[in-house]
Amino acid sequence: MDARVDSRVLGLPRRRSKHSDLAHDLADLVIPGHALPISKYEKDVVHLRAAVVNHRQRDIQDATKRRQTTSWTCRLIEQGPWNERDHPVSYDGPPALPMPVELSDAQSLQPFFQHLSGNGDDFGNLPDAQEGHEPYYNIHMLEYKKGVLYSDGRLDLCKKVVGPHNIGSLMHSLRTNTFTKHFLLGNNVIGPAGAQAISQFVNDFPDRFETWYLAGNCIDSMSLGMLVDAWVRSSAITNIWLKRNPLGPAAAPHLFHLVTQTKNLRTLDLDQTELSDAGAAQFFTLLGKYLQCNPPIALRHLYLNANGLGPLAMAALSNLLSQPNCRLQSLYMSLNPIGLSLPLLCPGIAQCSSLDRLVLSSCGLTTASVIPLLTAAVGHSSLRVLDLGQSYATNDLSARFNWLDDDLVPSLVDFISASPALIYLSLDHVPMTAGGSAFSYLSTEADPASSVGGITALNRAVAAHPSLQTFDAKSIYPNNMCRTKMYRDHQWLFHATRKEAKANLIANVEKAHGMSFEEWFEGERRFLLSPRDVRFIDSVYRNRDAGKARRGEMILQKRWKQGDGVLDEVKRAGQAMDTGS
Repeated sequence: MDARVDSRVLGLPRRRSKHSDLAHDLADLVIPGHALPISKYEKDVVHLRAAVVNHRQRDIQDATKRRQTTSWTCRLIEQGPWNERDHPVSYDGPPALPMPVELSDAQSLQPFFQHLSGNGDDFGNLPDAQEGHEPYYNIHMLEYKKGVLYSDGRLDLCKKVVGPHNIGSLMHSLRTNTFTKHFLLGNNVIGPAGAQAISQFVNDFPDRFETWYLAGNCIDSMSLGMLVDAWVRSSAITNIWLKRNPLGPAAAPHLFHLVTQTKNLRTLDLDQTELSDAGAAQFFTLLGKYLQCNPPIALRHLYLNANGLGPLAMAALSNLLSQPNCRLQSLYMSLNPIGLSLPLLCPGIAQCSSLDRLVLSSCGLTTASVIPLLTAAVGHSSLRVLDLGQSYATNDLSARFNWLDDDLVPSLVDFISASPALIYLSLDHVPMTAGGSAFSYLSTEADPASSVGGITALNRAVAAHPSLQTFDAKSIYPNNMCRTKMYRDHQWLFHATRKEAKANLIANVEKAHGMSFEEWFEGERRFLLSPRDVRFIDSVYRNRDAGKARRGEMILQKRWKQGDGVLDEVKRAGQAMDTGS
């Protein structure tokens, strides 16, 4: 039975229950004129009860399947160590599409645009606006139905979908506004027409904005060229965010022009822009050659997640990092098919004295590819953050999980112990055991405390580290996987060492930041992994939706429905711009 039956039928009175009289009365009522209504009633109740039980079993099975799908253990074990030959991943990178949206009409945006055109700030007594404060940071803000202004100069239209037909009006309203400094227009699908409107504005007002957040706007390589020609004229711009725009490999020369000629650009986000392995290699090669005979540039933080980076990019990036004038501090390269190409990057890692953060989650890494990295990074003078964990978007972007097993533990222990500057190390879910693969087979004469390996050995190194503030390593294996007596008898050792590591992390946080661990975790912790420029792109709209998704109150749509015409409309608007119609 496909129709869902109300579970209250389980409480219906039965012929042989203490409520048999009620059962007979109910049978006569619902089955009038039947020769034996109670028999027919009983038969129907049996079928209905069976349907309820069947539906409950199906619900349990569906829930179990969902849990297994989202379970890190199931995901990692199903993949195992990434076999690049048998399960290749494209070096082109995943498609750079915005999240599914509907275009806004001009009327819904007009109140906010009108406020902007009057040089409006985060205060106002208009009936369409409401004053408030940004959660956690308590920054004063003025919110319209579509549009927010914050007291720190952020203009937030993320996910309000200005689109190609209203972007001109937005930029016109900003010509008379000197309050705004940070332009947040994520997932607004403005397309080439929008890129042209913004570039015209920047040409006229090159120093008006410090931040340009243009994620998910259908900006291609040609559109990027227009924007870059305008942006390089600015001395105010410090960070540009372009994730989920289909820039493609042809964007490499434009990006090189952008980072070498925008004199104060310190943060550039190119996440999921279809840059590709070849395109990234070209970008790195151009930049490496430039730094050989020119002074350092301002660029410090580079986001390259989900771009198809592989052997070409790793070799070219290593050469770039080896340049004495390279000043890069943060490299974010998660969700790329790096795999066994990682050793190609290691010479550059060893020579780059400015590198502070290296993030490589879900890159198909294995113990064999990570050992050379740890060897290159041991005692590194500046490396404080290393992320070798897993990404929630791994399956969505057809990436590969990292597979770091017990054989990596000795190299990790050496790296932790010899890296006093380290403050953040994430391994996330790993195929490591609590005590190491050999712990189960120790002789009774051996000293377990000195022979322990696995995650417990890592926790012991963490417990002695002078500055580490975040460490994350969770075994994908169940606690009862190792059933030997040695393991059972020494559970106390695993727990005690984990407790010591946690206590040391808390002490290091309180010593470094002068606040409680809980207060730090809710606020300052994000700035270990990210530069402080991320505060300039915080959006109440994005944060609200993310919070609702975490609480199960909404489902974030990731894929466009077949036949949805929004992207076609964006393309047509760009073509109309090209033809001048």
